[in-house]
Amino acid sequence: MKKRSVYSREQEKYIQSEFSRLKGTFYMDHAGAALYSDKQMENVLLDLQRNIYSNPHAHNTSSNNTQDAIDLIRFKVLSFFNTTQEEYSVIFTSGATHALKLVAESFNFNGGTLVYLEDNHTSVLGMRKLVDKFRELKVADAFNLLSSKRRLMKSSSGNGENCLFVYPAESNFAGTKFPLSWIESVKKMYLKDPASKWYTLLDATCFVATNQLDLNQYKPDFVTISFYKIFGYPTGLGALIVKRSSEEVLRKKYLGGGTVLMALSSQNVMIPRPNIHERFEDGTINFLSIISLTHGFETLCRLQLNPNLISRHTFNIAKYIHENLSELRHSNGKSVAVLYGDSKFESIENQGGIINFNLKRPNGDYVGFAEVLHIANLHKIYLRTGCFCNPGACQKFLQLSAEDVKTHYEAGHVCGDQNDLVNGYPTGSVRISFGYMSTYEDADTFISMIHSCFVSKSLFTENISLKSGNVLINQTSTTPYTEITGRLVKVFLYPVKSCAAFEVKNMWKLTKLGLKYDRRWMIVNASGSCVSQKQIKSLCTLKPTLDFTVNKLRLTVKDSEIEVPLEVTEETSNEGYICNSKVCGDRIQGIDCGTKVAEWLSEKFNNPGLRLLRQIEFTHNTSGRSSKEGKKILSLANNAEYLLINLSTVQWLRDRIPREDIIHHSIESILLRFRANFIVDFAKPFVENDLAILCFNDVSFNFSGQCTRCQMICIDQETGEISKEPLQTLSRELEGKMRFGIYLSPRNLDIESVIIECGCSVTGYINDKT
Repeated sequence: MKKRSVYSREQEKYIQSEFSRLKGTFYMDHAGAALYSDKQMENVLLDLQRNIYSNPHAHNTSSNNTQDAIDLIRFKVLSFFNTTQEEYSVIFTSGATHALKLVAESFNFNGGTLVYLEDNHTSVLGMRKLVDKFRELKVADAFNLLSSKRRLMKSSSGNGENCLFVYPAESNFAGTKFPLSWIESVKKMYLKDPASKWYTLLDATCFVATNQLDLNQYKPDFVTISFYKIFGYPTGLGALIVKRSSEEVLRKKYLGGGTVLMALSSQNVMIPRPNIHERFEDGTINFLSIISLTHGFETLCRLQLNPNLISRHTFNIAKYIHENLSELRHSNGKSVAVLYGDSKFESIENQGGIINFNLKRPNGDYVGFAEVLHIANLHKIYLRTGCFCNPGACQKFLQLSAEDVKTHYEAGHVCGDQNDLVNGYPTGSVRISFGYMSTYEDADTFISMIHSCFVSKSLFTENISLKSGNVLINQTSTTPYTEITGRLVKVFLYPVKSCAAFEVKNMWKLTKLGLKYDRRWMIVNASGSCVSQKQIKSLCTLKPTLDFTVNKLRLTVKDSEIEVPLEVTEETSNEGYICNSKVCGDRIQGIDCGTKVAEWLSEKFNNPGLRLLRQIEFTHNTSGRSSKEGKKILSLANNAEYLLINLSTVQWLRDRIPREDIIHHSIESILLRFRANFIVDFAKPFVENDLAILCFNDVSFNFSGQCTRCQMICIDQETGEISKEPLQTLSRELEGKMRFGIYLSPRNLDIESVIIECGCSVTGYINDKT
C-alpha cells in the first residue's frame, strides 16, 4: 500500500517536536479527543501567569480586558469557519451536547417535527425527550429523499409548523461524511411544504476536527461543536453557532445571571438581553477556557496547518490502514477484519479519517472488542471500543435489531461496558481515528499488532477443549457429581489492596470477608480515591508483613519500613478519622492510619497526598458485587472473597508463552501476577472451570464464576515492569476468552472459627449435568 504524505519534512519536524510525549505510544482516538501540543499548553500557562483575567460581568479594567479577549475569540471562531458576525452568532456552551440541549429546549416547533438521521450521536437522540413529535430517517432513505423532489412528510395541520432536521456532517462511528448540500435541499426544495418551515441543525463536532466547514458556502441554521475535538484543550467548552436570520425560532425560557436587562424579585418580570449570545449564556461563562482557545488557533498557524491539509493527511493514513486490513487473511484464506462503513475510502469527499471494524478468528468466530482493547493497550496503542455513543450506526452496521439490543441489555450489557460478545455476536466494535499529529509509524505499529496477535499463521490447533463442561475426566458416575482431588499448594493474602502478597506458611483463619487481614487496608490519593497498580505500578514493591508478636502490619519498600497497628479503630487511634472511598462502585469507610505512614507512602512512591486507610468492618455494598440480598459484608477485594488458580493451568500457560520470553516468566512469577488466594494443584489444566463445589477439609465453597483478566497481569509483581505476556498468550490460546482462575464464596456463612492449612487435600465436585 502506498504512503501518501501531504506534510513537508519541515512540518513533520515541527509537529514531532511539539508532541515529544508521544514517543513510544500510538494514540488512535482522535475522534474521541484531539491531542494538545506541548507548546500550546506552555503558552496557555504563560498567558494566565502574565495577565489578570476576571469575571466579564464586573466592568472593571481587568473585566473589560477579559470581555475584549472573549469578543476577539468569537471573531476568530467565525473566521475559522469562513463567516462573519453579521451572518452568525457564537454562543459558548459546555460542549456539543449542551448546544444540542439548548436547541431542543428553546426551538419553537409549533406542532412541527424533529427529524433526525439514523446515524447520529446519543445526544441528538436525547432531544426527543423534549419534543412532542419526532421521526428517525434511515441513511438510505435520506440519500433517496434528498436527491428527489419528494417531501419528507406532509404537513399535519397547515398551521405554520417549524420542523428541524438534525444530522452530522461526519459520522463519529465510521467516518461517513454526509452531504453538506442537504442543508440547502432541506430548506429550499426537497422538504418544502407551504405549511411548514424547515430548519437544519448540523452536528459538526466530528467533522470540524479534521475538515473545513465553510459557512459562507453551506449555511445551516444551527451548528454544534466541541473545541477539544479540534485543539485537544480546553475540554468542557463548545459552541452553538446560530444563523442570525434563524434566531427568532429559538424561544429561551430560563434566564440566568448576566442574560437580562432588568429583573424584579417581587414580580415575575425579566427582560432578556437583545443579543442572542448574551441571553443564552447563563451565568459567568468559562472565560479562562475561552481565552485559551487563542493558543489552539495559534498552534495550527505555527505548524502551518489548515483544515484542508489536515483532512488529506488523516484520510491518507486511514486509507492506508483500511487497505491493509481489507487484504489481511488467516492461513486458511478467511478475512481477518470485518470493516464497517458507507464507503471504501474511494473519495475524501465522503469519508473521513476513521476506521471501524471487528476481527474474526480463522473459524469465523468474532474476536471480542475488549480483547482487542487489552492487547492494543499492551502495545501502547490507544484506541476506542464499544458503540461510540452512536446507537443508530451501531445497530445498522452490526445488523442488530431493537430486540437484539434489548436482549443484550437483559443479558447484562450496558453502554460503555466490556461485555463485547453475547451468544458469540458482537455488541460493539473497534474504532481507530486520526489527527494532524498522527503518523505512518502509528499506522504500521497498529498493522503489525493486528498481524502478530490476531492473524493465524498455521492451521494447527491443539486438541483441548477450554470450555466449561468439556474437561477430560470420568463423567460416567451414577452420583450427581464427579469427584476430583488435588492439593492446596500455596495460600496468599494481600493485606494492602494492590500491593505485594503475604504468603501463608502454615495455617490461616477464614472470615466472612475472606482470609483474615486480606485486603483490609488500601492506599488512597489526595482526592480520596483508591489507588491501584493501574495508577502506580510500583505498588507491587510494597511488601507487607503481619507480625503477631507485636500486633503490627509492617510495610517495606526496598530497605525502608514502617509499622501500623493491626487493629485500628476511631477510638484507639490518636489521629485516625473516618474516611470514605470507593472500590468497584461500592462506598467504603475506613480509618485513616495517620500522618506518619501517609508521609512515608508519599515519599516512597513520589506521589504527594497518599494515605493509608484501614477498612471499618461491616461496610456494605451498593453495587451488588456478589450479594443476593443486595447487602453483604465486603472486603476491599474487587469481586469475591476468594480467588483460586490451578497450578496445572499455570504450567499449561507457561508452556505456551514464546520461548524467548520464558526466562522472564517463571512459574512463581506467573503465580504472583494472577494475585490468587489459593493455589491448588489438580494435576490437569482447566478442571477448575467446571467445579460446582470445592472442599478444603472441613470448609466448602461454591463456584462463583471465572475471573476475567486484563493487562494488570502483565505487571511483574516483583519489579513493577510491564510486558506483553502472559496476557497475549492467554488471549491467543483461549481465543479471546481471557478468563483465568475462579471465584469462590463460602457455603457456610458461619466460618469464623475455620482454619485452613497449606498442603491439605482438596476435593472438587463437578456437576455431571454441566
